[in-house]
Amino acid sequence: MAAAIFEAALSAEQAAKLARLMEEGRSTRPAGVLTVALLYDGDRGQLVAIWKSRDALEQYVSETEVPRGRELMRKVGVEPTMTIVDVLDLG
Repeated sequence: MAAAIFEAALSAEQAAKLARLMEEGRSTRPAGVLTVALLYDGDRGQLVAIWKSRDALEQYVSETEVPRGRELMRKVGVEPTMTIVDVLDLG
């Protein structure tokens, strides 16, 4: 498994709007996504998408113009960084 982590500074209003957008788009997630979480600590947010495999994630990133997490964060007015990490356990 692998995770795409999109991170940016977010206001509480932006975080709430992002959460709504994520919920609205749940049924149209890319096929390899197992689950997604939005983490927020009061001034920074992380949209974390867990993928079934690093290969599936890397293929998606290579074939799409704008990854979904970046697209959603742009809709609330921020430009996130993106990091790909391995997921060793998901319970």
